[in-house]
Amino acid sequence: MSFLVKLLRSVPVLSSRAVTTTPAACAMERPVESAIHTKLEQCLAPTYLQVINESHMHAVPRGSETHFKVVVVSKRFEGVPLLQRHRLVNEALKQELETRVHALSIQAKTPQQWGAEPHVDRSPACLGGSKHDRHMAVKQGTLSKD
Repeated sequence: MSFLVKLLRSVPVLSSRAVTTTPAACAMERPVESAIHTKLEQCLAPTYLQVINESHMHAVPRGSETHFKVVVVSKRFEGVPLLQRHRLVNEALKQELETRVHALSIQAKTPQQWGAEPHVDRSPACLGGSKHDRHMAVKQGTLSKD
């Protein structure tokens, strides 16, 4: 693992769960997030990788690991069209997408693209089944029908 990847892992992520933990602790507390991180590291050898659990923005139980955003910067993406980059990420995470992950947002950039514009795109508000949707809150039982 490169020094840069280790350094970036120690920096808090841009989410409400900005915590630095050891890989073993992360695997126990957040197994899906940990599996995503490990598989992308192995398959794409990224120079920068951020896995963001966005489940808290959706109508799912507290602590869920169902909605993720990944920011992957890899030399493997050089000369590869964006659609193919997404396919590479989806292939690496095939098992998670078939079983445990409901939604995955992907930012796949080359090191040169990341160097020119190193930011994480903001996720749009959830339009279906958001925890802020009154109908969904009633359905989950967190709000009365009155």
